[in-house]
Amino acid sequence: MASFISENIVLVLAFVILLIMIINLELKTTFSSIKKLTIDELTSLINSSRVLLIDLRKTDDYQKGHIANAKNYSVDDLGSLKINKVDYVVTYSTNDNDSIKAAKLLNKAGVQNTCYLDGGITAWLDNNMPLSGENK
Repeated sequence: MASFISENIVLVLAFVILLIMIINLELKTTFSSIKKLTIDELTSLINSSRVLLIDLRKTDDYQKGHIANAKNYSVDDLGSLKINKVDYVVTYSTNDNDSIKAAKLLNKAGVQNTCYLDGGITAWLDNNMPLSGENK
């Protein structure tokens, strides 16, 4: 074991660094005030609560098809967004980075129960979920 480590120090260091990064990411996700939602969790939430869905994609993409009752905003618009009484705010986009960034922005602005859709619109479509819009 010791000889393997000494002969493959770069490999061992890379493994340790990756392990630390994964643990850090999991801890941040677990203790974050932003919740990641699966398709099933979002569907259940939509059916049982007042949810504001925020589609962060470009207007053209939004008009081609979006989750029912979603509103289209850019990340830049969120700072001035006035949110009425809702139980949850869920952000989604084509990538999780934009969704997480938007959810964090809303959370810092004092919006409670902010979530993002894991996998975004791609995951929604991959699960054969319906879209609303002019050119679905």
